[in-house]
Amino acid sequence: MPKKVLFVILDGVADIGDRTPLHVAGKENLDRLAKNGVSGLIENNISEHPDSGLSTFSLLGYPKSEYPGRGYLEALGIGISPTPGSVYIRANFATVKIEMTLNSKKKFIVVDRRAGRDKSGLYEMSKDIREFFLDGVKVDFYKSVGHRGVVIVNAPQISPNVSDSDPLQEGKEVLDIQPLSPDDASVKTAAALNKFSEETHRILNSHPQNKYRELPANYILLRGASSFKSIRSFKDIYGFTAACVAVSPVVKGIANAAGIFTIEVSGTSGDLKTDLREKTLKALDLLRKYNFVILHIKGCDVASHNKSFDMKRLFIEKIDRDVLRRIIEYTNLEKTLLVVASDHPTSSKTGMHVSGFMPFLIFHKGIKPNFVEKFNEKDCSIGPTINIQSFMEEVIKYI
Repeated sequence: MPKKVLFVILDGVADIGDRTPLHVAGKENLDRLAKNGVSGLIENNISEHPDSGLSTFSLLGYPKSEYPGRGYLEALGIGISPTPGSVYIRANFATVKIEMTLNSKKKFIVVDRRAGRDKSGLYEMSKDIREFFLDGVKVDFYKSVGHRGVVIVNAPQISPNVSDSDPLQEGKEVLDIQPLSPDDASVKTAAALNKFSEETHRILNSHPQNKYRELPANYILLRGASSFKSIRSFKDIYGFTAACVAVSPVVKGIANAAGIFTIEVSGTSGDLKTDLREKTLKALDLLRKYNFVILHIKGCDVASHNKSFDMKRLFIEKIDRDVLRRIIEYTNLEKTLLVVASDHPTSSKTGMHVSGFMPFLIFHKGIKPNFVEKFNEKDCSIGPTINIQSFMEEVIKYI
């Protein structure tokens, strides 16, 4: 039986409808592996619009009740050392427009939640919103990958028990951050974050870097407030020494929290221009030292968020050529179990994460196939359907 596992996570690769990018993409390697392996569907029903962090956490077999929270994991993923008592929040540079209500009050309408995914000028802007002191509360902003960032709140008596400002859809009004309980700490934290949002908008809206952008990055959307929480190590649960190749901060954060060695490869970007060849070669190199290697690829999710069916199809074909072909050529698949799965479906029509079903394949030489013909949502439906939180149990059966 195989002694090692290569776990390839194709972020957002599944889609919805009768004709999906996986149906029409030319992907001979994925299809051949599905046909000669065990294939089926993973069901992600953790929420209507499942979060990537909780979805990946669940895919690796951790129960929802142990989830540390998105903000904290994002902070870990960009190398911030956790401090008990601090509150961590995921942040996005965004584009908003101002509308006036009937009573002459401003409201901010989201034009683009990711400011067009345009990275230009964001580093310079981030330096001007780096640190605030707001009514005795210290609020720090750290730029992350692309349009992303992390906000850290520090003060006596603060709480992560606050709501989000991100409405999760374009065309919606930015939400006031509310305390989710009436205690002083939650009220204090919500008030500080609302003031932070006002101050950063004032600075960004007139920032000279926005003169050179197609869409101004003039607002910081916030969501996923959380605090330090330790979780069981991956090795303690499964007995594997593990490594992870990823760019996504939340995936790196999960790996760091679980005691999984993480590495980012030069030339990789977490978008459609990422160097898949180098990521794959690094993952294969890590298999020499570690028993379980995670290779996370995000581009399909990016294409869906951009509502580009064709770009998603083309990126799937690139994955098939640059990732799966190399894995088949360079890996001893008698001693290595190959797993290909996803964290959640992402609709290329709406651009949103959705609950639903995602194809998976499990392969090693000698495995008994279950007669699935191709790697897509429809063909894999003749195989077993496994809840996302039980999927690692299925993987372990083949080791």
